[in-house]
Amino acid sequence: MNEDDRATLEGMRYRTEIYESGEEIVTRGDDPGDAFIVSSGWAARYISLEDGRSQILNFMLPGDVYDLQVFVSTGADHSVLALNQVKVLEIKRREILSIFEKKGRAGAAFWWCALQEEAILREQIVRNGRRSARERVAHLLIELHRRAVISGEGAGDSFHMPVSQAMLADALGLSFVHINRVLRELEKAGAISREKGWITLERRQHLADLCDFSDDYLHLDANPRRLGFNF
Repeated sequence: MNEDDRATLEGMRYRTEIYESGEEIVTRGDDPGDAFIVSSGWAARYISLEDGRSQILNFMLPGDVYDLQVFVSTGADHSVLALNQVKVLEIKRREILSIFEKKGRAGAAFWWCALQEEAILREQIVRNGRRSARERVAHLLIELHRRAVISGEGAGDSFHMPVSQAMLADALGLSFVHINRVLRELEKAGAISREKGWITLERRQHLADLCDFSDDYLHLDANPRRLGFNF
C-alpha cells in the first residue's frame, strides 16, 4: 500500500476495547454489530458443544480482522476468546464499507486478510484430518511462529505463545496427555525448546520435513507483514 492507502486506514473511526485473558470477545449467536481488528494480544475462535467439548478453529493474532460476515449476517456462528490481554479496534460496518468504495488498495488489504484466514481454515481441516499427532503439533507450531513473526510478536526462531496445552489439544483434536507427550518428545529430540511461554524452533527444517510444511497457504510472498493497526 502507498501512503494514501495507509492514510485511509488510519483515518477510520473506531472504538477501542480491552479484553482480559479468559473473557469472551464474541459469543456465538450474538450479533457482533461491528467488525473488529485485533491490535494486540492473541484470541481463539472456537465452537462449543452442548456437552462442554470445544473445537478451536484457529487463532487470531494482531492484524487479524473479525469476519467481514458482519455485513451479511446478524448472528455470530462461533465464539472468540481472549487468550491474554487483547486490544480490539471496533469499527462500524459503514466505516469499512466506505473503504471499499474508495480507490486504492486499502480495501484489498481487508480481502487479503479474509483470503489468508480462509486458507488457514482449509489447512486446519487437512492438519486434523490427515496428519499424525506429531505432524499436527509440528505443523501448528511452525504456522503460529510464521504468523507471530509477521505480526511483530516474534523474532528469529522464537515467539511468545499464550496458548495452553489444553487449548492446543482442542485445536488439534488430541487429548491433553497426547499433546504433553508430543511436546516432550520434540524437546527431547532438540527440535523445540520452551521457557516461560516462549517457544523456540531449534530445528525448524527438521519440523518442516516432519510434517511436510509449506507456507504457500499463508500467501506471504508479496505481503511480508500484517496490517499494523497499532494506534
